[in-house]
Amino acid sequence: MVIYEKKYDVIDLETGRLDPLIFTDEEVYREELDKIFGRAWVMIGHDTLVPNRNDFFHTYIGEDPVILTRDANGKLHAFLNVCRHRGARVVRADIGNAPNFMCAYHGWTYSNQGDLEFVPGEDEAYYRDIDKEELRLVEAKVETYAGIVFATWDKGAPTLEAFLGDARWYLDMTFNRLDGGTEAFGPIKWIEPVNWKTAVDNCSDNYHVPTTHLSAILVGTQMQGLPRLTHQKQFESENKHIFINGHSITVRPLEKPDQARQIHGVTEENRHLFEDFYRSTFAEAEKRLGSFRAGGLQLGNHSIFPNGVLGFRLAHPRGPLETEFWHFALVEKDLPEDLKSSLKRASGNYNGVTGLFEQDDMDNWRGVTRGSRGSLARAYGQRLSMGVGHEGRNPDLPGIVSERYVSENNQRHFYRRWEEFMNADSWTDIPLEPITANFEGAATIKGTE
Repeated sequence: MVIYEKKYDVIDLETGRLDPLIFTDEEVYREELDKIFGRAWVMIGHDTLVPNRNDFFHTYIGEDPVILTRDANGKLHAFLNVCRHRGARVVRADIGNAPNFMCAYHGWTYSNQGDLEFVPGEDEAYYRDIDKEELRLVEAKVETYAGIVFATWDKGAPTLEAFLGDARWYLDMTFNRLDGGTEAFGPIKWIEPVNWKTAVDNCSDNYHVPTTHLSAILVGTQMQGLPRLTHQKQFESENKHIFINGHSITVRPLEKPDQARQIHGVTEENRHLFEDFYRSTFAEAEKRLGSFRAGGLQLGNHSIFPNGVLGFRLAHPRGPLETEFWHFALVEKDLPEDLKSSLKRASGNYNGVTGLFEQDDMDNWRGVTRGSRGSLARAYGQRLSMGVGHEGRNPDLPGIVSERYVSENNQRHFYRRWEEFMNADSWTDIPLEPITANFEGAATIKGTE
């Protein structure tokens, strides 16, 4: 269905002009919770956060609290953490193991399959006139991609595979490389006075890095023994900037198949250990992904629509001017323990609430959010015009590929995707790019089956 009258027309793809109202307006924000977070497949956790039967992990979809649990049969569920009686939270712990969840307000008790199992005074107070089946916990649809758990409230949503589309061709290079899969550690949590969209926008903004992160670059250069990153190197880079179905991707060509994929956590002292690992696992990765993806490319900075940023990391909206960030370290299970430790330390040193990069970014995001509040600022708008008209299809790479690594094409199309969700009456009004990539190799969306 084609939408002829748009309530939201916030981005001009030809000039890059963006209306800053979408960062600060309360009405826009409330509608986002319904039309974006109420419809999209949202990352809510990882299966290693609930490894055992009856484990649970408390998370969110937008502002709605969610219980991610693995029931006694090993099946994953995502329930709205709201008692069907008076709306109190049923689970108040971040993690745990329990076959049942009791609301501390009146004692209504639910199984970890969502059934309302016990109501105090069911016979006396309710005269046996209560429909416990109708009062089950509200349950979201759940699907997984290579261990990452996604959920949606919208029963009419497409499959997760269709939602990710050809973006999975790139994501596989980090999340789906080996049979053993990945494991998540964390999260580190903190709240910042910024709009959630600024963090997503920033994920494939390579233009800011040499300026914003200069001090961290100098530290990293000394530790890693690499040449200093400059604007000119960014402009001349062979890295690619790609957009698919709302997901913003960057990829980097590998100089050799055993090259260390990580930027943070690799030093002159341990580089050979990382290379040993990639050399020893290349045959397995090649079987799963094919030669090109296994040894020719690596996934760079990216976001998964709507609020998955920089890999497995969540930007939970808490109002138009506030976001709660959850930062996880995600590593391959088969990686040696000393290298896992190095990556986990680096994950906190560069990102996370005390990270060198994070502090730089947060300052920028606060500035964007504050600067969007004035009426004159809205009149002039933001200008995301970099690379307009310099993107298209690439015979070797799926998606909309920019000519240069430094571009704002992903940002423009992210806001167009935002428009598509906000203007739609249902999923039938939201376009999806068909899956066209050649998924060479044995890896599936489930990881290993």
